[in-house]
Amino acid sequence: MQASVTFRILGWDEEALDEPEEGPKLTRAQIRKSFEGDLVATGVLMYVMTYLDDENASFLGFEKVTGSLDGRSGSFVLRHTGVYDGEQARASCEVVPGSGTGELAGLSGSGGFAAGHAEEHDMTFEYEI
Repeated sequence: MQASVTFRILGWDEEALDEPEEGPKLTRAQIRKSFEGDLVATGVLMYVMTYLDDENASFLGFEKVTGSLDGRSGSFVLRHTGVYDGEQARASCEVVPGSGTGELAGLSGSGGFAAGHAEEHDMTFEYEI
C-alpha cells in the first residue's frame, strides 16, 4: 500500500561531537516531528551527521514513530540514510524489521523525502502489514 504523508519538524537540538580544525565535523541531532495524512503520528529521531564542509553533510538515523497508519495504532522504527547539500536534505527510510507494535506489528516498508526550509514536507511511504 502507498501512504500519503506530510511531516513537520517541531524541534531540532543539534550538538557537535567533534569539530577538528581540519577535516569533517561530527554532530548529533535529536529531532521531534509530527506526521499528517495516512500516517497520523509523532516521531522522535536521532541523527548522527558528518559535515564534509560548510554546506554538505551525510547522515544516518533512527526514528521511533508512534500513532496510527491508515487507522491502525501502534509504533515502529525507521532507519534513515541521507545527504544534505546546503539547500535540501534527501533521505531514504526503511522500517526496521520486527519494530512494529500494536496493530502495526509485522509492518514492513520504505520511503523517502526531500526537505528544504519549508514548514511542511511530503514523504513517500510504501508499506505492508
